[in-house]
Amino acid sequence: MLLFRLWNYIRGYVIIFIEGYFLEKFVNICTRRQILLWDIKRNKNSKMTLKISIQGFKRLRPIAKKTGCRVKILNKRGLPFLLNRYRRRKTFLLGAAVFIVLFYIMTSFVWSIEVIGNEKIETDIILKSLTQQGVKPGVFKYKINPEEIANTIILDIDGLSYVNVLLKGTKIKVEVAEGVKRPPIIPLNEPCDIVAKKDGVIKSIVVKAGQAQVKEGETVRKGQLLVSGSIPIKGAEDSPRKVHAMGEVLARTWYEGEHPVELKVVEKVRTGRKKDNLTLVLFSKEIELFHKEASFSDFEKVEIKKSLSIGEELVLPFGLTIERYYENDSVEADVSFEDAKENAANIAYKKAARNIPEGAEVVNRRIEFIENENGEFVADVIIECLEDIGVAKENGGE
Repeated sequence: MLLFRLWNYIRGYVIIFIEGYFLEKFVNICTRRQILLWDIKRNKNSKMTLKISIQGFKRLRPIAKKTGCRVKILNKRGLPFLLNRYRRRKTFLLGAAVFIVLFYIMTSFVWSIEVIGNEKIETDIILKSLTQQGVKPGVFKYKINPEEIANTIILDIDGLSYVNVLLKGTKIKVEVAEGVKRPPIIPLNEPCDIVAKKDGVIKSIVVKAGQAQVKEGETVRKGQLLVSGSIPIKGAEDSPRKVHAMGEVLARTWYEGEHPVELKVVEKVRTGRKKDNLTLVLFSKEIELFHKEASFSDFEKVEIKKSLSIGEELVLPFGLTIERYYENDSVEADVSFEDAKENAANIAYKKAARNIPEGAEVVNRRIEFIENENGEFVADVIIECLEDIGVAKENGGE
């Protein structure tokens, strides 16, 4: 339907009003003579409106005369009429044509790159990987292979478990997901041991291949042998059989976080004064406008980037960057002891939880407030977890 409307607009058409007592005969004759009519609307028994192409309209005179109908043009629409209207304005048409060509050229390049989903890995690291592959603002977008770029990024940067590159309009959106850094995988046909990757107390051990070197309730240190891939052979103790050790070693582990109980809190409050530095962005060039250093002794800097765009995905290479400096004033406020303890406990818990790996099960939490030599209190949070602490380590083989 959309193509039909577009085609009719390019060819041009007219909306006509027809009045007469033989409207059905009028339509039937047009149909037999292959004159296309559409959007027919009958007003009364003797009146109707419809749309018809320019060529079709030129063939209506004998049909209208034969059926005794009166035909009147209500409106003219389409590209031919538009061009006819501006045929004397050659400068306007030339400018419009140049604009269309330039617009098409500009939209054939990438002008914006957005990275989302990363928390620990800095955006600059991902952008650097893109630059090494030749993907940066100003690159011809039809040379870009999103799938190949995504595969290269995930191989280049440790800690990424998923990368998806989307090219829409003049914008590239890189969606990433971070994962736990995995140890090197040792092939099953190569012998290895299982050692502790951290301190802990053994909760349970299940050996699928190899020989257990620890038992439940035993305290182990990082790097200690848990499951040996060397199995002694009776009568040939000096030449043990080497296997690829496999098993699950669950251990109790602990993560600790501390934070002082602060009875006075210093807050930054904006005074209302601010200073803006403007930078005009044209393609890859930046032109500084009215840049001056902020005279504030204490300030907060905020960078605001505004790009000329049509919708979200069609970003053009023109924009304005505003460096805004807000003057701050430091205000000291008293906090009640109970509120201060709660704040300190929350921060200490976040510090401890930050180190808990994915897959670990939290089984217990303990919060204590310890008074130091100066009479100050410190919130001490210990989180107990249950996790698999075993990691494969090559043992050399034979």
